[in-house]
Amino acid sequence: MKKLAIINDLSGVGRSSLSIQLPVVSCLGITACPVPTAILSSHTAFNEVSKVNFSDHMTAYFDAWDKNDFRFDGILIGYLGDENEQKIIEQFIVKQREKNPDVKVILDPVMADHGKLYRHMSDRNISALRSLAKHADLICPNLTEAAFLADYDYEGLRETLDSCNHDSAKAIVFNALLSALHHITNGTVVITGVEDISENDEDCLLNVLSESDGDVRFIRNPKTGNNRPGTGDLFSAILASKLIKGTEPENACRTASVFVGRAIRHSENEHVPVTEGVQFEDLLHQLSD
Repeated sequence: MKKLAIINDLSGVGRSSLSIQLPVVSCLGITACPVPTAILSSHTAFNEVSKVNFSDHMTAYFDAWDKNDFRFDGILIGYLGDENEQKIIEQFIVKQREKNPDVKVILDPVMADHGKLYRHMSDRNISALRSLAKHADLICPNLTEAAFLADYDYEGLRETLDSCNHDSAKAIVFNALLSALHHITNGTVVITGVEDISENDEDCLLNVLSESDGDVRFIRNPKTGNNRPGTGDLFSAILASKLIKGTEPENACRTASVFVGRAIRHSENEHVPVTEGVQFEDLLHQLSD
């Protein structure tokens, strides 16, 4: 059975990060091996959050893994407890690639949304995530995170996209952004969850896939409810699991997009408060089918 090292925070309340990713990855037939970057009382959308960084323990954690000669088929990186974890994670990636040159590294640069950095994030986190992106086979930022990584003005980017009436115009805008991101990483880029309007004037979410500079592909799904915490973690867990099982990036992205939309709709139907994220647990059987 393939193994996926999942480097992310552990939030006690509010479905997000490791609490979502561990069951999802296991459901998809992958051994999930967690590495907590921080332990939080809840995700940061709640008003009061207690946080303990795991940075001081991470080197010993990885050293023990190395001495046991643990080898992984994939490494999924999410929220960093602080920017100092970047170099420790990079060293882990280098050692894993010495053991298994085919290990896939997936970076979900969790730091921002809706044009703003998350609580506890700063310019140092952006620099750390740019550095990690150099090692990645795939990165999956949302539009805000993509703008920060590429040093773009988010508001200007969003305004330009909103003024585009056709996909051909949107592709030109995204191509420039993706070109900047491909200068940061040699891997595939998936810009996730961009709010968009379909040809039928219906609200939808757009994922933009690019495997190389100049390549832009749009994957649309109907918008099924409110924006919720944890959907990015759900998406990246499915995407990473599918990739290390050999699924092509576009098909992996489509599978992840459909399931996230289904989970959002289910959460709306069940009247789950937005801050508690997506109710995915009772849908996992559909993912494993």
